[in-house]
Amino acid sequence: MGRKSVELGSDFQFGHLQDRRPRQIGRAAGGSISRDELYLKLLLIAIFLPEGLSFFVGDFRLSAARVMILFSGILALARLSQRMSTREYACIPSDILAPAAGAWMMLAATITDGLVGLKGAGIEVVEFVGAYLTFRFLLGSPDSAVRVLRFSCKLMIVVVCVALIDPLYDKLFTYEFVKGITGYSKPSYESALASRAESLFRDGVIRAMGPLEHSILFGAVCVWFGVLAFTVFRSGLFGWSVAGIALVGILFSQARSPLLGYVIGVALAVFYATTPGFTVRWKLVGSFVAVALVAIFSFSGSPIATLVRLSGVSAESGWYRQAIWDTATPVVLSSPLFGIGLNGDWNWQSHGGLVSASLDSFWLSAALMYGIPGSLLVFLTIVSAFWLGPIDRSPHLSLEERRLSVALGLVTTTAVVLGFIVHFWGTCWILLAVFAGMRANLAETAIMRDTAARRAEAEPIALSDAFGFDVLRARGSHDGRRSRWHDMHAQSDGSPR
Repeated sequence: MGRKSVELGSDFQFGHLQDRRPRQIGRAAGGSISRDELYLKLLLIAIFLPEGLSFFVGDFRLSAARVMILFSGILALARLSQRMSTREYACIPSDILAPAAGAWMMLAATITDGLVGLKGAGIEVVEFVGAYLTFRFLLGSPDSAVRVLRFSCKLMIVVVCVALIDPLYDKLFTYEFVKGITGYSKPSYESALASRAESLFRDGVIRAMGPLEHSILFGAVCVWFGVLAFTVFRSGLFGWSVAGIALVGILFSQARSPLLGYVIGVALAVFYATTPGFTVRWKLVGSFVAVALVAIFSFSGSPIATLVRLSGVSAESGWYRQAIWDTATPVVLSSPLFGIGLNGDWNWQSHGGLVSASLDSFWLSAALMYGIPGSLLVFLTIVSAFWLGPIDRSPHLSLEERRLSVALGLVTTTAVVLGFIVHFWGTCWILLAVFAGMRANLAETAIMRDTAARRAEAEPIALSDAFGFDVLRARGSHDGRRSRWHDMHAQSDGSPR
């Protein structure tokens, strides 16, 4: 091989390498799939539609969100299979724990309630596991998660505006409007409206709820998107506006627990923003919280009530939630493995202070329905998306993607805390899986982009070994000849050099 042929070959090899680098990183990020992004945005709209717009197929109550999640979940599994076959996949712990949680939920419900339990748990599993898989594998192109979040925040503004009509007209506007169209009504709503019960009214004013299933759930959603916007888009007016509108929604929901969650989330976001070089910040916070919890549960005779009172929620609410835990915990311990079923009696009548079967604790409710392993697997699913470590310093993620990775951690923290004093279902149940799927997607994105960058850096060395010449030196030669060619072309055109 002559010297001239080697030089021409080096130009070709290096030009090919230059063209491949961005493509590799693009494939690692999932590629630009605008149709998937559009589908996810439509799914988010469907998630916030009132449950009165659902329809029945036999015994199943299907909503647009459930149908879309079922379809996209199957599509996500196909994407996962395709990516595993091409080795463009990084396993995140939640990828294993989410299906495990779903399998256990269906097993426990079948054991306790038979076929009826399997049907009820099946719908719950479709919502949770399907939503996780959808946002885990359909988010693709760079900053896709950020764009979906921005759209979600705009959607949240619309939801808050709709919800504020409730106290303005002193009625559940969305519920009454949908009931007038479809005829769908809920006996629990009707009785609470007739008696002006505290579940829907406070201080004589109806609590804002909008298209969600309860005012507390509306408040929780405002917390989550307010914290996300405040953390990710804090540099601009958009983030502050969404956070402010979310706070307005929380105040009009008149739900004290979501207000506590908002304070926790915003305080942690401020702490993160003001300590950029303090790398052990979360370990310090975690240690402080662990010590406080150990002290409270060791020395307080009513730890739940103590926690609620310390958090600023009324003493009455603290006492009531303590009564729930005191009554339900023995029932959980009597059937710790599989629970008592989806509609099991947790013997609330045995406590004279409880007025209904309403169970104001997500984690306790999950343990009652699916056993302690079921509740634990759901918890592990939403936290294991963070187990591979922080990615907010990854050079392969954009600034807003890095902020989003932290914001999702703050939202998960508020959800875990509120889960001890608030029950999540419906929209909030789906969103817990959505947030876990988004965080797992970001973790894989950081890993795959880093892998692609390392491969791109290693290619010149591999080509040098294979062809016996210095590819990096050839790059300089290639760039020099290309520059001289452009100069000659400019001179022939008469253009200034």
